[in-house]
Amino acid sequence: MKIPLAKVDLLDEDIRRVTDALRSGWIMQGPRVEAFEKKVAQFCHAPHAVATSSGTTALHLALEALGIRRGDEVIVPSFSWIASANSIHYCGATPVFCDVDPETYNMTTETVERRVTKKTKAILIVHQFGMPCDMKAFAALAARKKFALVEDAACAIGSTYRGEPIGSCRYSRATCLSFHPRKVVTTGEGGMVLTKAADIADTARTLRNHGMPPSPPSDTFTHIGYNYRMTDMQAALGVGQVARLAQTIRQRRSIAAHYGKRLKNISGIRLPREPGECESNFQSYMIRLAGKLAAARDSISARLASAGVATRKSIAPIHRQPCYSKRARAVLAETDRLAADGLVLPLFSGMAEQEVDFVCEQLEQTIARSVH
Repeated sequence: MKIPLAKVDLLDEDIRRVTDALRSGWIMQGPRVEAFEKKVAQFCHAPHAVATSSGTTALHLALEALGIRRGDEVIVPSFSWIASANSIHYCGATPVFCDVDPETYNMTTETVERRVTKKTKAILIVHQFGMPCDMKAFAALAARKKFALVEDAACAIGSTYRGEPIGSCRYSRATCLSFHPRKVVTTGEGGMVLTKAADIADTARTLRNHGMPPSPPSDTFTHIGYNYRMTDMQAALGVGQVARLAQTIRQRRSIAAHYGKRLKNISGIRLPREPGECESNFQSYMIRLAGKLAAARDSISARLASAGVATRKSIAPIHRQPCYSKRARAVLAETDRLAADGLVLPLFSGMAEQEVDFVCEQLEQTIARSVH
């Protein structure tokens, strides 16, 4: 077998929708973007949805709409894709890196509170690999410290916290999604800002279109904005995937459960923990290697590749990147350990049990060879 790390979930009907968009003659932001926004908003129980050109631009717009600016600090985990920090930097603010929990791979109120200063204006909460953070605890902390919560839910569409979809914004001012090809729903590139606040949505819509308010149509620009628009071709690709998203999540959770059963008794493997109040979409499935296996992680990954199993070696911490390392000045022990011993296994929609079994068999054999 050849097992890729991920596959794009595309059906013939998805391709037909994109073709229809091309044949319509309207391929820029238009009616299909609006329809996609409504679909996602309905699924996530969000009053307002603003589609953007990427998850990164969604984060940037949300932070700008909240008034984050030069001199402000925003706390964010280093164990994330670099866009989480970059979006803060685009506003002129300073990303302040916090550590994460070693079992959920998520930031916690304890790791955040250590990094709070008088300049802290917001927390950018990252639901890593689709695993929801403890939003109720963060909401209590934000109320006590008087700063805003924004959710980086790039990986988390379809995940739930306390029975509510991530994106409902019950606890935060805004939630941002990504539709990159590695995500559960993809439009090639694309993102979305979800919010309960009409003023945040209006500002995001204005800023994404060069600073021109969406209504009434005019050539008047009230802000210095950006070209962060999604195209109708992209939106057409996403509509059908949202329509089948509940089924997709069930499949992904079933695959993750099968991994858990197969791997739980293998010495040297630590599995991700799903808290009782959370249901992850399992956008990715990362295990941790302990002891001697951690030191052999890279060679284990290479041997798996030779056996036909693609893997990914964790996430490169942002505070270790050359563009941030000189100013980060953070000691993040758990983040560094996760970066050194994490191994992301294949998980994609439609992955068969025998494919999961093959991955587990190859992993077990590779580990046995590494130990001896």
